[in-house]
Amino acid sequence: MGPPDGLFGELGRWRDKAIKRGRPCNFNSDIIPDWLDAEVKAAMDAVGVERAFGFLKQTDWAARAAAERRIKRKIQAILKEYLNKAARAIEQGEQFDYAGMADDLQAAIQPELSAMVVDTALGVSVDVGIGFDPTIINTHALEWARNYSYELVTGLTETTRRQIAEVQRSFIETPGMTQGDMEKLLEPAFGPVRAEMIATTEATRAFSEATNEIQQLVNQTGLQMVRVWQTQNDEIVCDLCGPLNGRPETEWAAYGADMSGPPRHVRCRCSSSLTARPIEDIQAEAEELARQREAYMRELENV
Repeated sequence: MGPPDGLFGELGRWRDKAIKRGRPCNFNSDIIPDWLDAEVKAAMDAVGVERAFGFLKQTDWAARAAAERRIKRKIQAILKEYLNKAARAIEQGEQFDYAGMADDLQAAIQPELSAMVVDTALGVSVDVGIGFDPTIINTHALEWARNYSYELVTGLTETTRRQIAEVQRSFIETPGMTQGDMEKLLEPAFGPVRAEMIATTEATRAFSEATNEIQQLVNQTGLQMVRVWQTQNDEIVCDLCGPLNGRPETEWAAYGADMSGPPRHVRCRCSSSLTARPIEDIQAEAEELARQREAYMRELENV
């Protein structure tokens, strides 16, 4: 199981051809399976040429970082706009436009989440070597992104509402407070730190959702595949996620992780992958990774 030799080269040539033409196009190949041909065409129609071939990036981490930057820029621009509106509303005793902010945030976030799920799901299906009806993947991605982005924005709006209420009280109790003073107090709800937090966490969630979707589709074929937790395995991996690296989903609950997979916490950068390997082999590899992590942490303590 896995991609045939020369597949990624052919896909790269197809991508270059479509980008040069500036629109989706057909590509004749004896290497690209029919199911993958159909999935790529559907993805080009759904998310555009460049995004449809996003799974060809050299590393998932690079693709995720790019996705995070896109989401962060969009969210940061919206929050900055509404920061000024919130300060003016408080100063003038008017109602803040929560509905407008919620609509703008959802309009920015929903298509990004949907595109990430489609892109990642296509990459995972290539890795496992099994094709699926692209309509199912696209429909699921759109439905999940629509429902989840609504839940996300609803939660963000409630948090913002509490922050604004606190600043309103401070404004009433503090004569002489300026709009600039209020904007500083509102910064936690509208600033770049919050935009970065949302982008990182929700990109992780979208990548994880794609893996979950493909696992369900694969398991319906009769081949049972297991999700494996993956950290970025660098110096800023947290103590919550570090011990999970390489662990199969059968062990996640023992480490306090939710069975839905990453993210485990705000700003989580983890992911999950699929494998058909025996659980015993995965567990043995995970134990070795745990030993390596412990040795690494001891080295850091001695530096």
